[in-house]
Amino acid sequence: PATPERARLARAFDAIARHESALVAPLLAFLHDRRGVRVLGEPSADPARRVPTVAFTVEGHRASEFPPRLDARQVAVRYGHFYAQRAIDALGLLEHDGVVRVSMAHYNTPAEVTRLIEGLDAVLPS
Repeated sequence: PATPERARLARAFDAIARHESALVAPLLAFLHDRRGVRVLGEPSADPARRVPTVAFTVEGHRASEFPPRLDARQVAVRYGHFYAQRAIDALGLLEHDGVVRVSMAHYNTPAEVTRLIEGLDAVLPS
């Protein structure tokens, strides 16, 4: 049986999941609409199907090209295999320095996601 504390905790986690889903949705929409960008994993922001961590590749570019360009804009993304070297290698991405990864969490804001998308819009090929 659910205790009041457990119910409060469940509501808190549900609120966090909804917030994170709202954060990742515009990023996924932007990346899916961008030519040459391939998002790995679930394409939707449904919190039952994905966490707010997005890995993507850009056709004709190494993943390592993008973090320094975004760092200069005060936007933090990283690249690599993220301890999944065999999976990244099996996908043929290791030779392109892996994937670009963006991670968001409950403490991020919609304004930060907007700044991320604006930064990506400026550095990704059109």
